[in-house]
Amino acid sequence: MNKRLPAFGVLAIGVVMLIVLFANNLFTVGTAFEELTDDFRPIMTDEAIATAEADVAGLAAVSEEFNTQLGPAIAEALQMTPDELNAFLGTNFPAVAAGVAALPGIVEQFTGVVGLLGQQQSNFEQADSIPTSNLPASSVPWIILLIGVGAIVVAILMLGKVGYGWMLAVGFGVIVVALTLLLQFLPKSSAADDLNAALKPVYTEELVAGSAQALGVVGAMGQQMQEEMLPALAQQLQMSSEEMQGFLSQFPATSAALEGLGDAMGRFQSMVTAFAAQLDNYDTIKNTELYPISLTILIGGLLIIVCGVWAFMAGRKDDAPPEPAV
Repeated sequence: MNKRLPAFGVLAIGVVMLIVLFANNLFTVGTAFEELTDDFRPIMTDEAIATAEADVAGLAAVSEEFNTQLGPAIAEALQMTPDELNAFLGTNFPAVAAGVAALPGIVEQFTGVVGLLGQQQSNFEQADSIPTSNLPASSVPWIILLIGVGAIVVAILMLGKVGYGWMLAVGFGVIVVALTLLLQFLPKSSAADDLNAALKPVYTEELVAGSAQALGVVGAMGQQMQEEMLPALAQQLQMSSEEMQGFLSQFPATSAALEGLGDAMGRFQSMVTAFAAQLDNYDTIKNTELYPISLTILIGGLLIIVCGVWAFMAGRKDDAPPEPAV
């Protein structure tokens, strides 16, 4: 019976692997994880993060400049008080008035999101390489399945009294341990869990809906300012288009933002679209912790090696000649 205990140990390890696989719904989680990283990859590059930070800084500059310089200058040109200007904008250009009022909150919201993405770039890069940069995340559940089934097959061979069953156990255990270490499952899964923990408080339906609404407000503000407000001001102040452009050039943040608004809105929209499209997949994976699973695989491989050595020692003891009677 002692020789069979190591085989039962390997069998138990294989069963545990399969339980971990199906209890965590890893086939579904793996596919969801792969789809999410595919969509987020373009917005997590150094260039994309830097551009998003510049876009947010541009909106912040517009908010500051309108309230401290452009707004007072328009009020002075129209011979209005600040309150009269606000009422004038609200009546005649409601999208501009709403946008100016909402900009500080919108800037704060997008600053938080873009800052979080920048902070999590390293974690995303590691998580995105699970199991490798060339293999999709959906292959991980199959790897765990093979480990579990492989351990069960090794156990059956050991129970069938295959002469070198212990060698199969040791060799299989070494493969599992080597695979875990070479693929860097532990650090990569830890990074994925850290990324998940960082996103969990903010990656919600409320964030997606609020971001989409914010983009609508900013886009409507820019469009109405360009197509209606500035031409109307030029007419009221009896300025030509060139003179209005010269007036506006005194306010570089607003001029630059209006000139590049379409591109900036497109980039923000791509980000919001990625968040919206992958919300269901994030809900699928957000409660799955990968580090404990990776640790279980590593420990399982080590225990299979132990069971193989145990079987070898037990076999030697049983095969040893009996001591001569005294």
